[in-house]
Amino acid sequence: MDRVWIFNALQLAATGYAFWRGGAPERLTGLALLLAALATRMFHQLGAGEFVDVEIGIMTVDIVLLGVMIAITLHADRFWPAWVTALHALGTGAHLARAINPDVIRLAYAVLSVMWSYPIVLLLAVGTMRHARRVRSRGWDLDWSRQDPTLP
Repeated sequence: MDRVWIFNALQLAATGYAFWRGGAPERLTGLALLLAALATRMFHQLGAGEFVDVEIGIMTVDIVLLGVMIAITLHADRFWPAWVTALHALGTGAHLARAINPDVIRLAYAVLSVMWSYPIVLLLAVGTMRHARRVRSRGWDLDWSRQDPTLP
């Protein structure tokens, strides 16, 4: 249970930092990660999280978060969201592995679906720090990629 409190504290700190110093991609990612953590916690309180079968509620949260992260990755003028998306896709893939093969060891399913959360939160904090550094040095930093190079 201590690891849950540690993760929650790290998640809140990274999200708070993203809202304080981050641009739009950092803020959206922080909000999405925080909402996903809260929804996952809600499913745990409803009895999910034993990892005996495919955790449908948690899998749904992970799939929605993956969609949000893909959208952020495609539009953000940053590279770090691609890493977050890739790591989260690995965690989401654990649900698929369990669905395809119910013989996947319960502990492996639990670890594979959860272990990516820590580096994802770290990437959010590092991405926010790098954004803040660019703003300090240049005075600005683009949030979103420009789709039309002729626009100012």
